[in-house]
Amino acid sequence: MVEQTGSTPLFAVFLIAIYSLLLIGYTCYKLCAAASPDEVVKPWEARKLSAVESFKRRFFTKSNLSMGIGWLVFLMLVFWASKYGGSETPFFDPYEILQVERGASDKDVKKAYRQLSLQYHPDKNPDPEAGRYFAESITKAYKALTDEVSRENYEKYGHPDGPQSLNMGVALPEWMFAADSKAAPLLLIGLVSLCILLPLVLMACFLANSNKYMGSGGVMAETLDIFVRSKFAVKELQGLPRILDTLAYAYEFIVMPTPSEQGAGLAELRMSILRLYPELKDKTPFWKRKPSIVKCHMLILAHLARADIPKSLRADYSAVMKKCPLFLEEIINIANFPRPPAGYGWLSPTVGALEFLQCLTQALTTSARKSLVQTAKGGELNVLLQLPWVDADVIKKISRKGGARSVAELMRMGEQERLELFVTSGLLRQQAEQAATALSALPSVSVADVKAHVDGEDEGTQIQETDIVTCSAKVILSRPSHTATDAEAPRGTSVLAYAPLFPHPREEKWNFVVADAANNTVYTRQEVSLIEAEAVGVSHPAPSTSQQRLLLAGADGAKPAKAAAVPKDAARENGDSAVPVTANSANANGASAAGAEAVPEKEEVPGQLVELKFRAPRAGKYDLMLYCISDSWAGVDKTVPFKLRVSETTRAEREGRAGKSKGQVSGDEVAAEDREAEEGEEDDEDDEEGDWDSDDSGTEESGSDSEEEEDAAEDGKEHKDKKDGESPKGLSPKKD
Repeated sequence: MVEQTGSTPLFAVFLIAIYSLLLIGYTCYKLCAAASPDEVVKPWEARKLSAVESFKRRFFTKSNLSMGIGWLVFLMLVFWASKYGGSETPFFDPYEILQVERGASDKDVKKAYRQLSLQYHPDKNPDPEAGRYFAESITKAYKALTDEVSRENYEKYGHPDGPQSLNMGVALPEWMFAADSKAAPLLLIGLVSLCILLPLVLMACFLANSNKYMGSGGVMAETLDIFVRSKFAVKELQGLPRILDTLAYAYEFIVMPTPSEQGAGLAELRMSILRLYPELKDKTPFWKRKPSIVKCHMLILAHLARADIPKSLRADYSAVMKKCPLFLEEIINIANFPRPPAGYGWLSPTVGALEFLQCLTQALTTSARKSLVQTAKGGELNVLLQLPWVDADVIKKISRKGGARSVAELMRMGEQERLELFVTSGLLRQQAEQAATALSALPSVSVADVKAHVDGEDEGTQIQETDIVTCSAKVILSRPSHTATDAEAPRGTSVLAYAPLFPHPREEKWNFVVADAANNTVYTRQEVSLIEAEAVGVSHPAPSTSQQRLLLAGADGAKPAKAAAVPKDAARENGDSAVPVTANSANANGASAAGAEAVPEKEEVPGQLVELKFRAPRAGKYDLMLYCISDSWAGVDKTVPFKLRVSETTRAEREGRAGKSKGQVSGDEVAAEDREAEEGEEDDEDDEEGDWDSDDSGTEESGSDSEEEEDAAEDGKEHKDKKDGESPKGLSPKKD
């Protein structure tokens, strides 16, 4: 019976094989990521790094250091395995040992044997190694090629002595197979449990719990049910002050444990909350809720007020702050869910949740954030609370000294003047520099060239019921830091928001919402990263919009309509007038035909193109608003009003559009046939005289025998004739 033994070299090879799979995969991922531009950029960095500092920061990172240590461990494993690499038994080849060619005769074999005997025989060479080699290799090789029995054994078993013992090693260290070792069975069980059983158990648990979460952010299904169906659900007129009433009842917060060890921390937190929010003292229902809900609610309020969190509650505080953006995103999705009869969402909870996300990111109380829908307490300079070291006393001093009464005025100051204003308002020089650095990252967006149209239709085509309308706009994002001489356009895919008081990094996103504020209706919403708009803002600073007017041209070619009224709160928050807007506008020819003053064609407006699609409402005139709302900064949002005119869809217009689309398809087919005919019959003059450009008519050269296609094409031409006031295109009559 052969006893099994361990093999340290095999174990080293086994470790190298498994380890290399992980290491090579991780290295390839890091190399591919290094070849691409930075995914997240930081425009708020205090100063531009030098080439050496940039190289150090880019390559001397924790991930690169871990990758270097990983390859060092790999080299150590390879060196360890190479130490045992020569212990394998060499393959027995008599021809190679005797140094003769395969198929050599017995005479040649004997001659080679005599020559090697003179060199390795113990009588000729006293070296013990030479004698051992002569006895174990040369003699056996000679027998294998001359002795019949030895030759037969060699041909069957590969060795002249017959079957050889085979040493089977296990890829485990040899000490595990020692005679007095009792750890081998336990270690083997541990390896099987760790490598086989544990992954199976984890997979089973994952599959069992996967049904508890919904959405891309991993929100529990019970939370969504509370946000939709309970008495704490999202409501139609729920604004910024009431968003927290829904957020605090997330199921993850309800089931969060509250151990007795947190009693002292909760008491300390409660005293802090009562000092910051004295109105909660007499609100008994607030304190009678489940302890976990009260704890999470107080943690959010403490974060908004920038209060200190007790040490025993900091882990829960971090977990609550990590979950809140996910819950707010679900609240926004629920608010935007289509509801009968029109099939649109609610505006108030949408804007309220986005504004609460701003407050959460920058640690601002809701009273310091002026809502776009509902007016809240606070002044224009309250957004400066986003800056480090700035509090209410500093803001009062800035306002009292008259240096600036709004953020726009503060941003128009020179860098040195703004720094001195912070110093004279109570900040130290270093604190003032940090506040000024944060202010340099405060974004300012410019929204221009807003249009509403239907894809595939001419610019002057009226928007009809059930059409898919595309609202497009050009956006430029600028920051005070862009005025620096060494400012460079960001090259990443997103921007990291400046949020020093938020415990987790957050990407800066912008939400574009098309809504009817008068009816509290949201038509569509889209979340966009304005990295391209910021790149344009570096090279094309946003023009001042204080002198720009709102231009609207009706679809019927009438003179431009009056500017839509901007809500007082929105206009005050924007700090400027509305930008030029055209909504389903007619072209210059159409305006001239109607006897109205034509709107001059504008040059292409620079900026990032943002497009939002929604289904056109019922026939009528609508005063809509395009909201541009940040999810990370307060007081930088923009609203642009525009008019939307929707007409009823008549039978003639439906048939005309159908004929136009069929005519375009027929025209493409005709063009293909013309190309084939011209290639095959270039010398046929008669055929060339009979050809004309099918794009002029759309249907003349279709050559179709289907009466249905011809009727549809004629209807399309008649509709176009009525619209343009021109005669149908076709063959021109011959002149006499």
